[in-house]
Amino acid sequence: MKKYFILTAVFALLTSMLFAQTETGELPYSFGMKGISQSVDVQMMPATNVEKLLNEDASVQEKSRPLRMGIGYKVDKTFDNAGRKDITEDGGTLWRAKFVSEGAVMTYLVLDKLNIPAEGKLFVYSPDREQVYGPYTNADIQEVGAMETDNIIGDELILEYYEPANAAFKGEINIAAVMHVYRDFLGVRDDSKGPIGTADGNCHIDVVCPDAQGWNYPIKSVVCIGITAYVPSEGGYAGFLCSGATVNNVRMDKTPYVLTADHCIESDNQTHKFYFNYQTYDCGGNTGNYKVTNGGTIVARSNTTNSMAASDFALLKITGSLSVTFRDSIFFAGWDRSGASSVGSGIHHPGGDWKKISFPQSISAPTTGQMANKYFVVHWKTNPNEGVTEQGSSGSPLFNANQLIIGTLTSGSSYCDYPQGTDNYGRMSYHWTNNNNSNNNRKLQPWLDPDNTGVMYLPGMKYDGSVVGIQDHNLKATTFDIYPNPAQDGFVTIQGEFMSEEAVCNVYNTMGQLVMSRTVTTDATFTLNVSSLENGVYFVELVGSERNYKSKLVIAR
Repeated sequence: MKKYFILTAVFALLTSMLFAQTETGELPYSFGMKGISQSVDVQMMPATNVEKLLNEDASVQEKSRPLRMGIGYKVDKTFDNAGRKDITEDGGTLWRAKFVSEGAVMTYLVLDKLNIPAEGKLFVYSPDREQVYGPYTNADIQEVGAMETDNIIGDELILEYYEPANAAFKGEINIAAVMHVYRDFLGVRDDSKGPIGTADGNCHIDVVCPDAQGWNYPIKSVVCIGITAYVPSEGGYAGFLCSGATVNNVRMDKTPYVLTADHCIESDNQTHKFYFNYQTYDCGGNTGNYKVTNGGTIVARSNTTNSMAASDFALLKITGSLSVTFRDSIFFAGWDRSGASSVGSGIHHPGGDWKKISFPQSISAPTTGQMANKYFVVHWKTNPNEGVTEQGSSGSPLFNANQLIIGTLTSGSSYCDYPQGTDNYGRMSYHWTNNNNSNNNRKLQPWLDPDNTGVMYLPGMKYDGSVVGIQDHNLKATTFDIYPNPAQDGFVTIQGEFMSEEAVCNVYNTMGQLVMSRTVTTDATFTLNVSSLENGVYFVELVGSERNYKSKLVIAR
């Protein structure tokens, strides 16, 4: 059996993700048992013709298609037809099943049934026990009725389930498929990523290069999305890659929405992984890092068989946990839905590679046809070439000069060898209502502006709640409560631990402009007249003699 030993060049990458699901310190039951047999029945997958798969991929390098990275073998394995069962000393049941798909860069499992009691513990790990993920519970099953395990590097993995004798009921598990990842998009093999990684071209700019200075926050919002779906045209399960970005909503409540492309939806029943901070350590380097969370659901999508008939968007919601080890580095990107454009940047994962940044020469609109008000056409810089996009960049955000998302990548003809090609980005302005679609699952507005404030643009936000781009409001200050919030009439009540004094109340809009200022008496509770303010998001500041107080206000009449 082929084993892949991870060398020093990628050791730091591995240590960032091993035991990613074991923050509780729990380990599989068998790890603590002495004298237990390690002889576990092996389920061998068919031989995989990787050359054939790569040739197929090379013939379909359209940006209007997600990038395939793996295939799945249907197995339908349960306690009764696979693995080894042992009765433990405490009367419990220990079940282990080993799966091998020779030559795989990584393997993982798709479960279409996971019904286990609270006392049950399910783990997946590598045979050498150096990679361990779990415990998985019923909560890991997504709305589509399936889940996928975390990636195990190499071509072998073991699934282990322990159920104590006093469990509330007998668990049920069905393994639907064993996934064989043949594209080393994460660079886990020492020799997989050369100077240009897994991208096809060499014109891409790493997001840690000097060219990307000033774009730190938008860069943090961009993620690589792993997609697993049962696709009849593929003859079974397949894995794909797209790009996307975590986006802010008007309530600024840190709902983990990810904006991508509708053509990245292979099935309504697909499962997801989200790779954060997936970028190189050095400019031009070929080693890097990432953090991953497992689980997502489809919230809204344009849902059309003709990508030119709509704006080709999809909004996902992360259902997996955002680990404390990396969530403070997450950024919820702001957006501009006005329909206006200005030259900013495109940030993406070409070929599933390390995160890159590309700089447009100009942005225009199609002049005729059904695309006219739905897309932006991006012309890239060619002399010198400062990046383009590739398959795998699908769904990635286009930012304007204010670092707000104005579009998402849907198709195009640009490549490093053809930088004069153009790319099409579906407009946020059309995503917003998808031509006034009456179905909430076919537009962005109900999700990104659930109170229907009507705001045209929204700044980005860090995970700690501080707003980026509004410098006056990033200062540390004591917060206070405003209610009702969102406000629906002319007055709001402000409550907090204030010094009793006269203070200045300043209200700023999301561009940092002062829109209202008046003197108030800061009792423990007082009212504020906001009838002069239009619908939108505001920042309320109280400036006292010794302390400042700040909070957010949404007006939605």
